[in-house]
Amino acid sequence: MGYVLTFAISLTVCFGFQTWALVSAGGTTTKSESNFHSSLARIQAATRAPHAEVFLLGSSRTGRMPDRNSGFPEVANLGCDGGNAAITLRAIDRGILPTPAKMVIEGNTLMFALESSGEEVSSALESPWFRIGKQIPNLGANARPAALAYSLLLSRRYGEQGTGLSGDFPNAPEAGMPETKVALEGPASEVVLELSAIIGRMRDRGCEALIVQIPPGAPSVSLIMQIPIALSQASATPFLDLTKDLPPGAVTYTDGIHMAPASAAAALRSILTALEKP
Repeated sequence: MGYVLTFAISLTVCFGFQTWALVSAGGTTTKSESNFHSSLARIQAATRAPHAEVFLLGSSRTGRMPDRNSGFPEVANLGCDGGNAAITLRAIDRGILPTPAKMVIEGNTLMFALESSGEEVSSALESPWFRIGKQIPNLGANARPAALAYSLLLSRRYGEQGTGLSGDFPNAPEAGMPETKVALEGPASEVVLELSAIIGRMRDRGCEALIVQIPPGAPSVSLIMQIPIALSQASATPFLDLTKDLPPGAVTYTDGIHMAPASAAAALRSILTALEKP
């Protein structure tokens, strides 16, 4: 009986400490020891009720943007580390994740949908453990000790996500339909047709979409740029190129690919401004 009582007390203390650490972190975490756990943690936190108005869908580049846990109450971040927007877009289409009023689709990494990247995360989204973690934060991926430790180290190194520049991106981009016509063939064309059909079904549910190309961008002749442009044209979805006419040195990065918190916050402000315009 004494062992049982000791175990119960120890478990209660551990859960109490975990709850304190999670609350101190703002109710969620930003990074764990693997892309898999980081992605699940972010998606679980983003899709907990009450649901945010705007969902950010993309890769770890999108994952570095702030959301309702860091100064943008209307935004939920569903960025998949090592993945792409197709993962969460398909999950929303199948009803695994809720349908938002608005969704922002990162175009940079859509080409990786050709390689079936992120299949591990896609499978996990349908698991009972994922559903439990959405309902009970202490049992979610974002409450793991490694996630709490990694997020603390990340915030100390690069600063809080919601801080930094107060304005929009310096190039003041406008969203619209791309003028450049893109004709794709083979698997690239198939992915565009699939995702275009999903966006159409989301539109029928009342969801407004915006496709965004974020820094550092890519050459116009690469699939990194051509696939999102083709998707915009096929689905009649506005396209916002945050890399167009961007002054040199205007964006800061943590590693040459992922935007630093100040630039990520400025990018999100421009995205939200574009979403508000008819």
